[in-house]
Amino acid sequence: MPVAPELHAVLEAARQLAAEQGRGAPRVRDLADALAAVHAALPPIPIARLGDEARAVMDVAAAHADGGTVGLEHVLGALAALRGIGPDAGEQARASTPRRRRGVRTGIGYDSHRFAPGGPLVLGGLALESDVHLAGHSDGDAIAHAVTDAILGAANAGDIGALFPDTDPAHAGRDSIDMLTRATERVLALGWLVSYVDVTVIAEYPKIGPHRPAMCARIATALGVDPDAVSIKGKTNESMGWVGRREGLAVLAVATIEPASD
Repeated sequence: MPVAPELHAVLEAARQLAAEQGRGAPRVRDLADALAAVHAALPPIPIARLGDEARAVMDVAAAHADGGTVGLEHVLGALAALRGIGPDAGEQARASTPRRRRGVRTGIGYDSHRFAPGGPLVLGGLALESDVHLAGHSDGDAIAHAVTDAILGAANAGDIGALFPDTDPAHAGRDSIDMLTRATERVLALGWLVSYVDVTVIAEYPKIGPHRPAMCARIATALGVDPDAVSIKGKTNESMGWVGRREGLAVLAVATIEPASD
């Protein structure tokens, strides 16, 4: 089938994701992750279909194109109709059985970065005045990165490295709050809403307390929740280890998500 250049790049990315995970042929989850990486507006995708082969989606997309060049819009249309793609007898039987209601899920995220000379220090969406910064491919915002992995993990939607690979020059110096916003859109497209996030920053420096309200507000905006649905705490490492020597800092995040609809 003739494929548009932008879709060809997405399909190659999906094949690479599948190969990295040892899945062989790309699955729907690989195709969805590759589409999310180019900021495509994904429709809600049934969780039960994420493990299906992406080939079935492409067959439907080709039918939508009616012999013409298959583009992103045809693939997105096929994903939107995913519940109707070629079910076998077993799938038909499952479809006729009432589905168990999806419950609340929890995901854990972790990130750490070294300090490097020169400020500002970007953390929690704030540019803090400092003589060091967090070294990283993007802006190094470890809070945003940990929260991103937490919500993606809760939705079983991969991780920040799959969505925004550090091998892509386009992500160099990228705003991590924007990446968190994109990840939130990905989670929403899979039928989930973020309900609460709890963050612990393990660091001797900087002190988190004075910046907590502003950080919570920035993270909340990216997640589409109220500021009181975000908790950010600071803990020292009692001068022990690399954190205690002020070589860098680490962040733990726990995210709770709930179904957007039954």
